Amino acid sequence: MGSPSAELNVLESARPWYQNGLQYVFKDALPELEQLENPPVRQRTAMPAQTQAAAQSRARAGEVPPVQHRVPPQRSSGSPAQQQGFQQPTPAPKPLRIPEKRKAHQTENICYPDPDSWPSPWSTLASRITPRLQIFWTYAQLGQDLSGQADPARRKLFQSLIGYMGLPKGAISFWPCTASNGGEFEQHPEMFWKGVKSYGVKFVACFGDQTRAILAPDAPANAASVHVDGVQLVMLQDPDFLKTLPPDEQQLLCISLLRLPLF
Repeated sequence: MGSPSAELNVLESARPWYQNGLQYVFKDALPELEQLENPPVRQRTAMPAQTQAAAQSRARAGEVPPVQHRVPPQRSSGSPAQQQGFQQPTPAPKPLRIPEKRKAHQTENICYPDPDSWPSPWSTLASRITPRLQIFWTYAQLGQDLSGQADPARRKLFQSLIGYMGLPKGAISFWPCTASNGGEFEQHPEMFWKGVKSYGVKFVACFGDQTRAILAPDAPANAASVHVDGVQLVMLQDPDFLKTLPPDEQQLLCISLLRLPLF
């Protein structure tokens, strides 16, 4: 019947026929049975001579050849410079830019005179002065406007210029250098400078050549500004001329007021 191990390669569907001896009857009709009985012998790949000699030497010595495990390559998430062994230095953290706290505006404790101590029309204006005062505005026609004979065009002009300056309320105050006396207007430069000293004013907006002649008669006629006893007088156009101009031209001729270091 052949070797018993030959039945290991027999198909289960053909095993009953095989065990009953039909492999000899149908051997010519079923050549596949001979292949089942004699399966092909697998040939081992010849090892190189040096490798085979080394393996035999280790076998005689009782050494077990180490098992080499192939480690799959790992993907690197770093940059090409880091993959080549270069490390970029870690940048130092930037300092936090914390804005400085604004210092609250400290108002000097100035002992202002009693408003009733001033004659009219200065007393009316003195009652409105606050510690925010930074600059006096004056013009020769101011005595007339404070006497009840105000010019609406001049009032509109100065309202527009004050809005153009954008200063806090109370930073600007009018202070006259003239006054009405029974229909006549008198010049009073001494009262004007007394108010400048009493309220600690350092800047004066002087509108018109007539006003300049009252307050600083020695100043050049074409001077843009003059200093009198540490006070800066900014020379500007006469209000009766400015009121005839469009608002943008009025502001352009008074732009020097924006350059003053107020506050």
